[in-house]
Amino acid sequence: MLPEVLPYHLSVRDHFKKHSSVWEFFAAAHTREEQLGAFQTELLKNKSPLRRETDPGVYEQIDLVLDRLGLGQLSVTAWQAADADEFEWNAGIVYLHQEAHLVFCGPIRQQLNDAEMLAVIAHELTHIRLYTALDGELEVVDRIITAIANHPGSEPPYDETARLFKIYAEIYCDRGAYAVLGDSDPIITGLSKIATGLPGENATTPTHPKNFIRARAIRLWQDQGAAADPDIAKMIEGPADLHRLDVFSQSALHTLTREVLLELLQPDWVRTAGVLGLAQQYFPGLSWPGNSDTGVRERLITALENAEPGIHEYFSYLLLDLALADPSLENQLAGQVIAFAEEVRLAAVFEPICKKEMQFGEKKWQQYKQSALAAWHDVRSV
Repeated sequence: MLPEVLPYHLSVRDHFKKHSSVWEFFAAAHTREEQLGAFQTELLKNKSPLRRETDPGVYEQIDLVLDRLGLGQLSVTAWQAADADEFEWNAGIVYLHQEAHLVFCGPIRQQLNDAEMLAVIAHELTHIRLYTALDGELEVVDRIITAIANHPGSEPPYDETARLFKIYAEIYCDRGAYAVLGDSDPIITGLSKIATGLPGENATTPTHPKNFIRARAIRLWQDQGAAADPDIAKMIEGPADLHRLDVFSQSALHTLTREVLLELLQPDWVRTAGVLGLAQQYFPGLSWPGNSDTGVRERLITALENAEPGIHEYFSYLLLDLALADPSLENQLAGQVIAFAEEVRLAAVFEPICKKEMQFGEKKWQQYKQSALAAWHDVRSV
């Protein structure tokens, strides 16, 4: 069964289509030809074409893959790096003007067995299925994120989005190879040989993080099919990490931060000029609805359960800033924040940060905490 486009691809496509000027620029035919033409020139530099009459085995495998992937009308030319011994083992492909150029670098044609070579060719040609999916929209996305990732001023969430998009593209193409071979073993051993440069039985399961993910993902796909996708997504994306947010996790963190502020500052007595000044540094023009959203606590608990320590620290410092935003509230606001931290199971991180930043020892902290909670209970009962 041929692979379906993965949900992450669709999410990234939808994200960039909202930015109409960017999308229209990259979708324009002249932009595509300029970018892919330059890439093709670079890819084929110092490469020699392989001919059907002199390398029939390569083209027999290409024809087999084209047939099994439903790409029978595609014109493919295979190329080899001029001096195979000077290049790392690799393969690449570029698709322009209804033609594909498949490039082999290093001695992979000599070192991979027939099944492994078939897997490599199938993987690369599956990129064409991805490029042509959805009327070519994913090829547009690929060029957009490649341009962003290569720009020196690229922001970290866009770098991470590009990284994840490309990993998911590799996962998709490995599934294409599996559709051709019906066996994940040659995909994994070929991947390992290419990654390590070790021939024959010296190649084992890949240990490089990206290659290990690919190997495990295709094995899970072979064993479980689509049921494996949630586990594969967790393996690829991992827990939320403050320093590795993609555009979607960044947006989710932004939304949750806003919800926490709205919930904590819901009572009228809290929203003094000092507190509002701090809140509106985060979100200019922030205003409060009439009703409390108690679901914020559950959403924050869930987010913290699936997050790296940096996310816990981020929310802890946010709460500390709020607790100390206005001395005129004495300990009442601090009590509300401390109670909230306990409710969302953040106290184990929040309280040590408070002691450190406020320069409190354990005894002084406990006294402060008890006083703050008592003041908070008093103001709530009024």
